[in-house]
Amino acid sequence: MSAMSSKSAKASYHGRKPARQGSEQRRLAILQAALRVMVRDGVRGVRHRAVAQEADVPLSATTYYFKDIHDLLADALTLYAKDVMENFVNPFWVRIHEWLLVNFPLYSGTDLKAVLPEVIEHMVDVAIDEVLDRLKNHRDKLLTEQAFWYAVLQDERLHPLALDYSQSVLRDISKMLELIGIEQAQNAGRLILMTIRHIEIQGLLQPVDSYDREVMKQLLLLQVRSVCHIN
Repeated sequence: MSAMSSKSAKASYHGRKPARQGSEQRRLAILQAALRVMVRDGVRGVRHRAVAQEADVPLSATTYYFKDIHDLLADALTLYAKDVMENFVNPFWVRIHEWLLVNFPLYSGTDLKAVLPEVIEHMVDVAIDEVLDRLKNHRDKLLTEQAFWYAVLQDERLHPLALDYSQSVLRDISKMLELIGIEQAQNAGRLILMTIRHIEIQGLLQPVDSYDREVMKQLLLLQVRSVCHIN
């Protein structure tokens, strides 16, 4: 993996650890079922019986791995954060970094500031394509994201998990912004992430066939150019 490779959100699980591979598969099925119940019925709907029914496992299986609902919910949200970092966030920044290495060799004296508008245009194009792909083909992940934040706001014990997840996402974008010479990279990254989340939420509120890619792109491009001080 390239230099932009980053650590995933820390996977610190609370429930009982499985001893065998089959047990791990059942435990994962329970956690994935808990996420589906959370999206469908809300945080209050995540109960041992409802999750067991969704996962098609005995009720005793959920209580064996998770002594209470907090542990079940915490581990389900940890699994979700790990999945997002490994399958969406990290691969996205690796692709961007590899594109930079191919088109503007970073270690050969290339002045990226001179080509910054082109770099930003490409980054925004890739980002919007990623957002549209999630809205069209991974809508369940975005719905889980909204349920994730609602869940952690309801339980202070989940705040450290949420902060670790958000810092992991911010860490990747900050590293990339630093790489291309942007000052105050963390603050710039926060503003860009806020804009992407706004676009995602607006997309969830609209029919899939009504998306206007150019409108989405111009909104994100305006924000990125602003934080990068490009006129």
